[in-house]
Amino acid sequence: MGCAAHAQKLPNVQVKGIRAPDNIKIDGKAIEWNNQFQAYNKATNLFYTISNDDENLYLIIQADDPVYITKILSGGITFTVNKSGEKNTENAISVTYPIIDPGNKPNVHFQNIPVIVLGDKTSVLKADSFMNDNNRRVTNSFKWIRITGIKGLDTLTSVYNREGVKAAGLFDNKMVYTCEFLIALKYLGLSVQNPTNFSYQIVSNGINLSNLDGGPVTIAPPPGSRPGTIAAIAGPPQGGYNFNRNDFKVLISNTNFWGQYILKK
Repeated sequence: MGCAAHAQKLPNVQVKGIRAPDNIKIDGKAIEWNNQFQAYNKATNLFYTISNDDENLYLIIQADDPVYITKILSGGITFTVNKSGEKNTENAISVTYPIIDPGNKPNVHFQNIPVIVLGDKTSVLKADSFMNDNNRRVTNSFKWIRITGIKGLDTLTSVYNREGVKAAGLFDNKMVYTCEFLIALKYLGLSVQNPTNFSYQIVSNGINLSNLDGGPVTIAPPPGSRPGTIAAIAGPPQGGYNFNRNDFKVLISNTNFWGQYILKK
C-alpha cells in the first residue's frame, strides 16, 4: 500500500494505548513495527505510534516527504508529556531530538535518490549505498538530546546515555526517515499498575533562520518546484538556499498537536 493511501486510512491522532513490541530498540528503524503506525497527523505530516511496556514510554515517528524530513533534521521533534492531562507544557517533561550543532550539520542529500526496481539486486545495492552514506552523516552529527523537566538530568544529554531517556533517527533505503524516543516511566510519574490518562504533545519545530550560517535565503516563485537544495538547511550548498514559497513556510513554522494516552497493561 502506498504512503498516501495508508495515511488516508489512519486517524489524525492515536486513539488507544498499545504495548510495545518485545523486541523494540531505539535505533531509528521501524522493523519491529513492520512500518505500520497508529495515526497519521495532518498538521505535522507525520506517521506515529505511542506505546509502552512496564518500564518505558515510546514514540516512533516517520516522515516520507523531503521537505518535512529536512524540517525535522533542522529543527528537531519535541515530545512532551504532561502527567496532569492538561494541554500545556508547564510542569511537563519534554525531549527534543535531533539537536542541531550549527558547526556540524549533516548535509543530507535528496537529489537523485536511487529507485529500487523489483528483482534488480543492483538497484537495491545502489539504494542501500545512498542510504548508508546519509545515515553516516546524521549519525556523525546528531549526538545530543535536549531534556526539560527531569530533575537530576542535564539539559543536554548524550544520545549514548544510560539514564532512561533515548532517541535515534535513520533513513531507510527509500529515504524515508524514522525517529524514535524512549522516556522511562519513573521520570514521568506514571505506572502500568495504576494507569491514568495523560496528555502528550508532538512538535515539529520550525527552522531557526539564525542558524543558516549567514547564507542568503532565496524564495523561488515557480509553484510546485521542489529543488534538491531543499536539504540546504541541514548543510548549505554553494549559492545559498533555494525554496518555493510553500516549502519555505513549512520549514520555518512550528507545527504541533496534542493527544491523550493511557498506559496499556
